Amino acid sequence: MTSRFLGLDAKSKGEKGFCFIGIEFCSAKYLFGVQKAADRIRELSFRYANADGSSLPLKVYSPEEGYILKDTKAYDLGNISADNFKELDKKLLRLDLNTNCIPIFVGGDHSVTYSLVKKMTTNYKDVVVVQFDAHSDFIDEFYDYPHGSVMNETSKLEGVLKIIHFGIRGNLNSYPAISDSKEKGNIVIPYNEIGEKIDNLIDYLKDKNVYITFDTDFLNPAIAPATNCPEPGGPSYEEACSYLKAIINSSKRIIGVDFVEYNPTCAGASLTGITIVNLIMEMMSYMTK
Repeated sequence: MTSRFLGLDAKSKGEKGFCFIGIEFCSAKYLFGVQKAADRIRELSFRYANADGSSLPLKVYSPEEGYILKDTKAYDLGNISADNFKELDKKLLRLDLNTNCIPIFVGGDHSVTYSLVKKMTTNYKDVVVVQFDAHSDFIDEFYDYPHGSVMNETSKLEGVLKIIHFGIRGNLNSYPAISDSKEKGNIVIPYNEIGEKIDNLIDYLKDKNVYITFDTDFLNPAIAPATNCPEPGGPSYEEACSYLKAIINSSKRIIGVDFVEYNPTCAGASLTGITIVNLIMEMMSYMTK
């Protein structure tokens, strides 16, 4: 780790706020590079750090919104590095997260979400996982294809109430997998149906414990090309912000967030990384307000 997210300090124990945590993990050779995501995000975030060199309070300002981050408590806990799921689970188990801290996990392929949600359900029950993704990731082959099966495996966790597949699109999806997820009581919202279904989703999420997992390929590859499985089309940055804001404002009980599948070794890494940095800051703003 060469720097800290937004130039922040390490977290003081027991302090309320947001915790940035890098996940250095890659489940397959063909996804290599995703384990480097957190440090690249830190590097790109430095442009938004306080100009006077201070870490807190943050002073991130937009002429459209005013100060989006002001008097916001946030800390960088460094990276968790693992070579396999057993090691990742063990290190997450030792991670000291109390209910005052909202973790923002960054890095790894999508398979890490299973371990991250498992960690969060030690403190929270009846968790709804909202998956921002082009793909359902609900095939039932976690051993061979963990990043393509992660939502299926996550749905089996005792503390998980439901999976929301939000914004899926493209031809790299599986009809049996999506049908299986629906049969198990999960909610599927294709990208082209968001407009007609989001109001019902907002009503359903009201005051529920929500964990958000954000796959980079959810975004239009014109603004986020640096991912291993991009899909044509998809939401703009402004659309993604509006969806996140609506869901966060409805739940008011976001227990954790992850940003996965960003690969800084792919073309367009800077553009993609800057987009993710800004999404993280916007989410922090929505949760603070």
